[in-house]
Amino acid sequence: MPVEQLKAEVAECIALLELAKTARVKGALTQAKAEAEREIINLEIKARLAAERKAGPETKRYLHELTDYGWDQSAKFIKLFITLPGVQNCAEEAVTVHYTENSMQLYVSDLNGKDFGLTVNNLLYAIDVEKSYRKLKTDMVAIYLKKVEEDKSWDVLTSIQKRLKQKQDSELSKDSENPEGALVNIMKKMYNSGDSKTKQMIAKAWTESQDKARFGMDSSSLGDL
Repeated sequence: MPVEQLKAEVAECIALLELAKTARVKGALTQAKAEAEREIINLEIKARLAAERKAGPETKRYLHELTDYGWDQSAKFIKLFITLPGVQNCAEEAVTVHYTENSMQLYVSDLNGKDFGLTVNNLLYAIDVEKSYRKLKTDMVAIYLKKVEEDKSWDVLTSIQKRLKQKQDSELSKDSENPEGALVNIMKKMYNSGDSKTKQMIAKAWTESQDKARFGMDSSSLGDL
């Protein structure tokens, strides 16, 4: 589907969201909007890679999907920190970030002969696209997502993690005698029903929750999902 048509779908979803009354309809429209935005980003990256291959030498580079990052927040910004050795040596135009109201995608071109990408969809709350930005630091990319609602604290980064936490709390309250088993079942259900990006996010959330809860388990428990 052409990018312009997808952008038109996003605009239509935004317009319909303003008219929607029920949570179910709003949820369906939000999901459709996120899927269209994700497809736009993927098409733009493919077009960029094709243009680079056409303009440059015949060297094939693969896109390495990043899944590991840290995050923090202030009253005004959500801050993401992505470790990439040597990234400070990249040209400014080689490190780009595409923002939407509820997602961001980092793209690093030709770092030591490799391309790198990081996508975070379904942010917990809306961000201000125009006021979000990134900085190159030594061996690190720092991304600053401007909060639309300043002073509002984010307990997690994405709505997926929020739902996971809510399901976890609900299941754990039902199965207080076996909290570890309940948690694993929650993760499996969401992992099996999610797309590749959702699975990456769940795996990361799992690792973080285990570090915090100190259940004595590791992420290998998801190996049979």
